[in-house]
Amino acid sequence: MESGKKNKNLPLRLGVTLCLAAGVLVTGCATQQSQGPAHPVAVHNNTGGSNGGAVSDLANVAYAGSLQLVNDTFLGPAFEKTTGQKYQGQGGGAYGVANLILGGEITPNVFESIGTGPVALLSPKFTHWAVGFASSPLVIAYAPESPYATQLKAIAAGKLPLSELFRLMQQPGFHLGRTNPDTDPQGQSFIMMMQLAQRQLKLPVGTADKILGPLNNPAQVFSEEGILARLQAGQLDASSAYLPEAIARHLPYIALPDTLNMGNPADKSLYASEHLTLSNGKTVTGAPIEVYITPVQGTPSPQAGQAFVNFVLSKQGLQLYHDNGYTMTKFILWGDKSMAPPSIQAELQR
Repeated sequence: MESGKKNKNLPLRLGVTLCLAAGVLVTGCATQQSQGPAHPVAVHNNTGGSNGGAVSDLANVAYAGSLQLVNDTFLGPAFEKTTGQKYQGQGGGAYGVANLILGGEITPNVFESIGTGPVALLSPKFTHWAVGFASSPLVIAYAPESPYATQLKAIAAGKLPLSELFRLMQQPGFHLGRTNPDTDPQGQSFIMMMQLAQRQLKLPVGTADKILGPLNNPAQVFSEEGILARLQAGQLDASSAYLPEAIARHLPYIALPDTLNMGNPADKSLYASEHLTLSNGKTVTGAPIEVYITPVQGTPSPQAGQAFVNFVLSKQGLQLYHDNGYTMTKFILWGDKSMAPPSIQAELQR
């Protein structure tokens, strides 16, 4: 599949106010990821808008770095225009951002995460619940000027088998990029995808380790916010990416089957068959890549934060996510249902 071609079959679930579907799935824990490491990361900071609202009207949103474009370019400006309140965004690896919140180094009133592991770090001091509303598969984005571009394009088109991708990645001159698994769920999912591929494609034992090297291989690991810029600059031949990122940046990419891309909730049992031990000794379990949002309590401007959560979960907000390549899913309420706002609880009772 080539870049820029949006999947017209992506389901769009419409709704009212908070757009919570009647068939919502409620669970106490929507992912099996354990708590992440306490390695903080630098955050991207973007103060949007020209509405001139007071600080009390500021939605200060901390997000997983892969959500930077959709938030800062689309959600933030639309939120400001619709509500008259201001938006500010800051991003990084989701676990790293969660630890910055825990340490009081940043004080956002909203947190958007990939998976519930980073959200769980904030409970119960900063949050009691979160709503999952979208999923996003992994793809392999590649540089059109790469010396391997001809082969990568043939793999993307199905003219060469997917196993050829992993043969290419083993070449000494192939420059692969991925994110830090100690601080970023994408980095974790990418490694577990490689492990699944080794099994499913019947690749030689040790293929994944040969391609990846050490857990935090300095030749491969880059920040989530900057890795695709490196790819576009020709510094990498290929990189881990989420589908919406590749689409938004008009990057060519290789689509992976659902059994590998970690993006289909229906395959959660398969993903859970893979595990990864982080640098701090903690183990994470494979889980679908899903976007969760939660207000952060005990920080400035809580009303503005809740207004942003409401906007994201509205028909307009979900449409913006859909338009940027995300697959809209049934809402999943993680955590303590009784602590969720009455508007959310009412929808859950339908």
